[in-house]
Amino acid sequence: MRTVPAAGTPRLLPGALSFESVSVRYRGSETDALVDASLRVAAGGKTVIVGPNGSGKSTLLRAALGLTPVSRGTVRVLGQDVRSVRGATGVGTNLDEVYRLLTLPVDRLITLWAKLKGGSETEVRGWIDGFGLKSALDRPLFRLSTGQMKLVGNLLALGFSSELLLLDEPFDNVDFGRRRKLIELLSRSGAAVAMNTHELDLLHSFPDWDLYFMFEGQLVGRFHARDIDRLYVSRGVRPGALSTFRSAIGEISVTLDSGDFPMKGASNLSYLLDRIA
Repeated sequence: MRTVPAAGTPRLLPGALSFESVSVRYRGSETDALVDASLRVAAGGKTVIVGPNGSGKSTLLRAALGLTPVSRGTVRVLGQDVRSVRGATGVGTNLDEVYRLLTLPVDRLITLWAKLKGGSETEVRGWIDGFGLKSALDRPLFRLSTGQMKLVGNLLALGFSSELLLLDEPFDNVDFGRRRKLIELLSRSGAAVAMNTHELDLLHSFPDWDLYFMFEGQLVGRFHARDIDRLYVSRGVRPGALSTFRSAIGEISVTLDSGDFPMKGASNLSYLLDRIA
């Protein structure tokens, strides 16, 4: 991947989350799931990563949580190398594998998380009520619907005074009314956030966030979410491109205000990639 940095771009330094030339290759695979990724989320900063399913978005978050070994490069979470972090309570996530080993009902899970992490159990219970999830309290996560499980994971991540939120597709299988409530909670949160999604439309709800794209394991950016209606994807290397990267179909450029295919109006990146191909 070849990215054109802004003039005077500083070297990546530890913040709430930093990736420095990180690659991940799963055992038995001949290709990297994450390729030379560099990213920085400052304390209190907000970043959204958009990419098709299978592009490496979840792998990036799993690497940040220490759930996936890093092949090359360095990941730092709240200033510490993720390989040396033990018992950290400042990170919240909605990844269900973090909670999967616990077969407790949601009600007891909330109490346990409050004891482990600190913060307000009352606040999280209020959110559960506000999202219409009281019926989920007496069931373990694996017995919830997909949408309920996603929302409960989101609320467990957002609660308990987390300094960094790592959110994997937090709006998947969430209806419109609850999406609005979740957008409000995320917008009010003082935590740093790294969130991934495959939905381009969501970016209009987070105009002040930093934006990256994920293509074939490559992290492309940094852009601004407020510019989504001005961004284009084009084949080949374009003069003045904001970023250029290599894909299975050749070089692709991300450009501003002109190009082959506008991101405006596209629901997801898979649609744009199909048009380019």
